[in-house]
Order: sequence, then structure tokens, then C-alpha cells
Amino acid sequence: MPRPRTRRRTGSYHAADGRRAAIVEAATRLFSEHGFHETSVARVAAEAGTSQTGLLHHFNGKDALLLAVLRCKDVSWAARFSDANLGLRVLLGHVLEVVEEEAADPGLMRLFLTTAAAAATPGHPAAAYFDQRYRNMRENNAAAVRASVATGAVRADIDPDDLGRAVVAVADGLKMQWLLAPDFDLPSRCRSHFDDLLRGVSADGSGLVP
Repeated sequence: MPRPRTRRRTGSYHAADGRRAAIVEAATRLFSEHGFHETSVARVAAEAGTSQTGLLHHFNGKDALLLAVLRCKDVSWAARFSDANLGLRVLLGHVLEVVEEEAADPGLMRLFLTTAAAAATPGHPAAAYFDQRYRNMRENNAAAVRASVATGAVRADIDPDDLGRAVVAVADGLKMQWLLAPDFDLPSRCRSHFDDLLRGVSADGSGLVP
């Protein structure tokens, strides 16, 4: 009996992947530097070294391109949050790492926060993406809290879901204030708030540094 054919990724597939990556990279750079609404599809295509028709072959519009940019950055950050069992202190350290990276690229931070705010409008193309994104963040934070409660590092009377929401609120709230008035050191202020938060819930009263 002849073996069934299996499709292999040929050079054309790899070339297509490379073109998509180049487009997303160009869009990330332009959206960060000039803003989403101020950047045209034609400009992204030119920056990526392709035609507008070529870009639209891979992304069926500017909104789809925006979602690809957001997902690409999320994937680059996600690996460090893959093991919630490491506990709350480790998770907060990773959040601070991301805040430091974002502070070095305020344009990208602005893109995330302004799109998240706009996504609260019914029917916004990024609404489902941000709903799931924040859900994942809250659940992962809560899992880290539960892990710390299980080891005795965090008090048993602490609500993991409430604390998980608080971590998101502190980070995003400070980032928004910093974008509006960057007159304070964002990573340092975020670190200070996380340290206070951890001291308030840890069983031994310790902060980020045990």
C-alpha cells in the first residue's frame, strides 16, 4: 500500500514566514514611533520592502496587522510567565522586567494601553484579544499567589483572584500615569509598590528581597 503523502514546509513557506515577520517588525517599529492611526498600510509595506498588495496577502487589513503586532510582543514576554508555581515573588520580578523593557520603548507601551482602552468599545476588533489577554494575566497572577499560599510564603487569608487583579491594576495604572506625565522613574515606582504589596501579604512580612 502506498504511503500517504505528507506536506513538507518548502522554501516558499519559509519565504512567506519571513515576509510576514518582516511586515510585523516594520509595523511594530512604525506604530511605536508614529502611532497606529498615523501610519498607513502603504508605509508599513514600503518599510517592510514589499507592496501594499503583498502586505494585504498576509494581513487582511490594518486591524489584523495591529493584532499581529500585539500578539508578537506578548509571545516574546510570555515565556517568563510560563511557570506560575514559582510563586508571587518570582512573578512580580518578571513583571518588573517587562515594565523596564516597556519604559525603554514608550511608543510600544502607548500602543498597548491606548488600544486596550479603545477595545472597551463594543465591536472593537481588538476587544476579544484584550479580554482574553487580561483574563490570562489575572489567572496566571492568581495561580502564582495560590502557589505561594501553598508553600506558606503568602498568608492563607489572601484572596488570590483579588491580588491577581491588583498586580495588573498597579502595573497598568502606573504605566498610564507615566505616559501622561513621565516625571517619575516608572520601574522604580512600580518596584516600590510591588514591594509594599508583597510585604502586606507575605507570611513573614518580607518584600521583593526576602
